Order: sequence, then C-alpha cells, then structure tokens
Amino acid sequence: MAARWRGEGSQHQGARPYQEDSWALVTLGDGSLLAVVADGMGGHAGGAVASRLAVDAFVRAMEQGGGLADGLQDANEAVRIGTESKADLAGMGATVVAAHLRGDEVRWISVGDSPFFLVSGGKLERLNADHSMAPQIDALVARGMLTAEEAEHHPGRHTLREAVMGEPLKLIDKGSRRLAADAKLLLCSDGVQTLSPEEIAAGAAGSPADLIRTVLAAAKAHQDNITVVRLERAS
Repeated sequence: MAARWRGEGSQHQGARPYQEDSWALVTLGDGSLLAVVADGMGGHAGGAVASRLAVDAFVRAMEQGGGLADGLQDANEAVRIGTESKADLAGMGATVVAAHLRGDEVRWISVGDSPFFLVSGGKLERLNADHSMAPQIDALVARGMLTAEEAEHHPGRHTLREAVMGEPLKLIDKGSRRLAADAKLLLCSDGVQTLSPEEIAAGAAGSPADLIRTVLAAAKAHQDNITVVRLERAS
C-alpha cells in the first residue's frame, strides 16, 4: 500500500503589526497531499494580497490536474493581474514554496527564500535553494573576505534575488526525493530562521504551533511573520 501523508500548519505575525504569510494544505483528488506557503512582500496590503493570490492560484491549478510548474505559473500570473488591478498594489510579490507528496516521494518547487526542510534520522536538511543574497554573502566568508559576524549582520543578507511578482521567473528551484519512513517535512516562511538548524530539527518532533512558540521565545525585537506547515506519514 502506498504511503499516506498528513499535515498541519500554524502561523504568527511575530513582532510585525500585520501578517503577510499565507498557506494551504490540500488533499487532492488522487489522495496525494499538497502544501503551499507564500511569504508576501510589498507592505501590509500588498504583501498579504500577493501571498493569498499566489497560494489560491497554485492550489486551484493543482486541483484542476496541473503539476507544480503549472501551479507556480498560475501563482505568478495571479500576482501580475492583481498588481495591474490597483495602483497601490504595484510592486507587491511573494516567495512561494510548494510540496506535493504521493507515495514515498515528495516533489517540490520554490521561488524566493522560504525554506523547505527534511528531518530524517535526527538530521535537518534544507531541500530547496535560497534565492536571497545570503548564500553569496556566506560564500564571501568561506573565501575570507568577510567574518561570520559581518555576514550575519550584513544589510543585504535578506535581499531577494527572485520572487513571484508577475514578471518572468529566472530562478526556480525544483526537485524530488524518496523519503524514509521517519521523514518529516517543514515548509516555512523565513521567520523560522531565528532558530538554529539544531533547534528547528528538534522542533520538528512537535506541532507547528510548538515550533512557533520556540521561535517567539528566541525572537528579538524585529521578529518577522512565521508560518510552519509540518508533513508526516499518516499512522
């Protein structure tokens, strides 16, 4: 019998006065499981609108029989149309990370810096690429051009190199992985990265709400919005 999957999600606005993240968790007609997280950008109205448009369009495309690439394309198109509809929404966008689970395999697609983690054998692995400037800045540390502290506090560290904004997408990460029986998957907005990899791995054993409480306990004054969707095999 093919593996069945279940999931749950939770979010918190952190120290921000508004929530720009959106998420969805849907069982598709063939019994497979789809999870999508989008982290909006563009201010209170714009970010929230962009993330909701992106998630809803992605889910709709998959429910109509499309694949992950179709979902991302429709999400990008929905944001484009939304941007054109109101002048005050100009420049809005969102990161998008989506995972589709069927049997023992997960397929994913993402744009932006929202992380997709696999926890298996007690170890944390980020499966998707980070489309922010952070990897480039960390590479400067490896080359001895910056210290680790300078890299951590670099003002451009969280600048996105790609986002779903209705323009042609040049950076798209996608992949697939066969999963072990103990695998747990976390789709998150980047607000979860207040925690260390070890803390995130440990938190995967509990609920998304528990992990978010851990983030908030460790948070500093400017804690970003946090969304966590956790996926595991159904018992």
